[in-house]
Amino acid sequence: MDKCMDVAIFYEYDKNIKKIDVELLIKWCQQQRHFPNVTELQVILVLRSCYYRIESAKNCIENYFTIRTLCPDFFSSYDISNNSLLKQQMDVNFLSFLPGESKDGDDIVLTKLVDTNPEVYNPQVGAKLFDMAMMLHTYTKPPSNGTVLIIDMKGSVFMHITKINLSEFKKFLIYLQTAMPIRLKQIHFINVVPFMDKLLSILKPFINKEMFEKIIIHSNNDNLYKYISKDSMPAEYGGKAESIQILADRTKKTFVDNLDFYEYLENQLVDENKRIGSRKNVDNLFGSEGTFKKLEVD
Repeated sequence: MDKCMDVAIFYEYDKNIKKIDVELLIKWCQQQRHFPNVTELQVILVLRSCYYRIESAKNCIENYFTIRTLCPDFFSSYDISNNSLLKQQMDVNFLSFLPGESKDGDDIVLTKLVDTNPEVYNPQVGAKLFDMAMMLHTYTKPPSNGTVLIIDMKGSVFMHITKINLSEFKKFLIYLQTAMPIRLKQIHFINVVPFMDKLLSILKPFINKEMFEKIIIHSNNDNLYKYISKDSMPAEYGGKAESIQILADRTKKTFVDNLDFYEYLENQLVDENKRIGSRKNVDNLFGSEGTFKKLEVD
């Protein structure tokens, strides 16, 4: 397994992280009887993602463990050799961190279809792959200012939209916005398709205003390079990074080599039998109409 970052690196990199705040949150986590063991690194990652706001961090930690426990389709069965859907989707959906940083000092992630056949596309499993990449990078790589996501729509057709299971995908969108311990700064769409407005109208009910304002749609791909250097892009885009195939193979190998890391995350579950107050389940957590009901924090 790639070694998780030493917490000392975070304290050195980001002087806004106060040891007293981290210790306060660790103590609070220990008082939550339904929580698994929460590490100092995890507390730091959440605190940074919440821009050092204690109460926001508490909610994020609660959301993180509860959603991951109640949504095993997204957050379990990481062994590619035993998960045919996961293995297939890695050949359908390219996803990789790119070298360098954005012009604001953010990490860069690129995703695109490499197999454009809608019949083999599964956006729910694609979301799972995104979380796998983000979590491993967040835990094992030096801290950065944040993350920008580039979504290349080339090869997408309307049939791809019909593969979205809204009742499931909304769960991941809620996790992304309320629980994932990252700073997602921007979401860039390039090679946009004529039905882009339909896609956004489908997803908009599940995207809060803050997240929606991070979406940047580029009618001209050259506009993307106002935000990142073209050199960071793969060779297929005229950049200086390695080819998509090489980057894809490296991502796959990273997933396989770090199965113990994913198994560790998979086993960090809440125990609803020990929760003080009403227990959480999919219905009362997400709501029958798809609206996210805020988790209570003691």
